Amino acid sequence: MNKNLLKSKIKKIIDSNKDKIYKNIALTAVITEALKEINIRPIIVGGQAVEFYTAGGYSTMDVDLVTPASIKEIDPIIKDLGFKKEGKYWTYKQFDFALEIPGSDLAGDYDKVNEIEIEGLKAYIIGIEDIIIDRLNRYKFWKEYADQEWIVGMIYLNYEDIDWNYLYQKSESEKTLEELKEFKKIVDKKIK
Repeated sequence: MNKNLLKSKIKKIIDSNKDKIYKNIALTAVITEALKEINIRPIIVGGQAVEFYTAGGYSTMDVDLVTPASIKEIDPIIKDLGFKKEGKYWTYKQFDFALEIPGSDLAGDYDKVNEIEIEGLKAYIIGIEDIIIDRLNRYKFWKEYADQEWIVGMIYLNYEDIDWNYLYQKSESEKTLEELKEFKKIVDKKIK
């Protein structure tokens, strides 16, 4: 898709009456489409993934993507779309949007990545199990106790979609199995 068409999609998304989570993911889909030029498929991780899996319950200030490409490769493509690099973020003047690429490796299973179709484009997001693991690690090892609410929320809202065997196995290897069991027990009580 050519740059002018992508730029017009950005304007349409920003001018729409959709909510911020929709706009953030749609803008990420535009960026994903542009990065096809260098055969890159970025994946949404971090707070934006938590926001997605909690249906907007959690709110984040930026969109984090992981991609194997270097900032040097990505920068001109994103700038061509009208984004401006400010420190570690790319921002868009007409909309409160900040994009960060904190790393190149997905802390999770690529087979668990979910594809989201939005605005006729595609965005990719870390699997529910792997973002739960990410937040369990923050909870246990970084003492981010506020993450309990979001872990419980993600489990509750995505209960039927979770690959429990994978999640238990991964949680055991990450040494967060006890915390996972504790939070699942909370959710099980709410469900019953």
